[in-house]
Amino acid sequence: MKRSYAIILALALVLVIGVGGLALYAEKSGILISEAEGDASGEKNQEENQAGASDTESNDEQADGSGEGDSIADDPAVPEDEVVPFTYLAEKDGVLYTTNLAAKERDIDGAEVIPADSELFAVLGDDVYYVTPGNDEFAPELRRCGTDGNNDISITEFVSPLGAPAFVNNGIYSAYYTEIDGGLNNGIYRYDIGSGTAVKAIEGEYIIFGYDAEHIYYCELQSAASGTELFRMDYDGGNKTKVLDFNVPTDSIVISGNYVFFSAFSDRDKCYKLYRSPKDGNGNIDEYAFECMSDNFDVIDGRIYYQADNSVYCAMINGDAESKLFDLDADSRYAFGFLRRGGILYFSEQSDSGVKNHKYDESTGVKS
Repeated sequence: MKRSYAIILALALVLVIGVGGLALYAEKSGILISEAEGDASGEKNQEENQAGASDTESNDEQADGSGEGDSIADDPAVPEDEVVPFTYLAEKDGVLYTTNLAAKERDIDGAEVIPADSELFAVLGDDVYYVTPGNDEFAPELRRCGTDGNNDISITEFVSPLGAPAFVNNGIYSAYYTEIDGGLNNGIYRYDIGSGTAVKAIEGEYIIFGYDAEHIYYCELQSAASGTELFRMDYDGGNKTKVLDFNVPTDSIVISGNYVFFSAFSDRDKCYKLYRSPKDGNGNIDEYAFECMSDNFDVIDGRIYYQADNSVYCAMINGDAESKLFDLDADSRYAFGFLRRGGILYFSEQSDSGVKNHKYDESTGVKS
């Protein structure tokens, strides 16, 4: 169902995977430093500047750490069938899938290509649900086809670049925003796979940063530019709770396990720093000791992947076991779009000549 469409806000995704600034890296130990003793609200102020773009599509099947106060322990892995994020790469029954558009842009070896023009998709059962890119004339659509591209049909137009859709609790959730009809249709929609119907589940205008089995994590579309306020709510729009209040604006937010991870520019250190805070909103905001990193990162399978200086590093979510994985190509400025499947880390590098796509084999330590 296509219609005339004008988007006031375009966020580039690719779970995905944002592009951030690059800063120098000072080698330090990868342990967490508590930034405060914590007050009654658990909120912590830091110094200001800007942050870069995120890839919500980077919210993959993840394990993470949890703890009470400053105690950090490993958390059980999030069951893969609770939340299925839409991203540019997916694995199903041992087969790696990508889409026609993503394959053209990323040149991913070894993936079976679904003939659909999309950067965001999910394989559910025997079907592929994917989002068309959209443009100034036509709205993005949620469509469904087989992995061979057959039986391609339109599902709903109530999707937009305000956060990647996700399959949760037998439904596909996505934020929708348009200036058409005065914003009458703006909100978060739920497409019910069983009944084949789409309904507005939640009124309002939101940028979605993540999901878990119980909550949607979001920022208000018209939030103040002076800081970052992240909220959560139930899937019926109830029980809205502020979980993060930070006085530096950032788009780089990852929800994983029991925590909100985010990066922000530190005026004190003149570089981007990585932070985390309990996603229940009660607790300190802790700062990682990684210094002068890129503002782009991902939390995947209980590990943090991030760029510092001209190299990519990995550490456990409690800051331990920090290690350098590989160097970027000589002409690359930054890495982005990290996605891990089957011991292979997929990512892209931006250079003056364009985007180059790579993979890193964790078992052999070979980047190709």
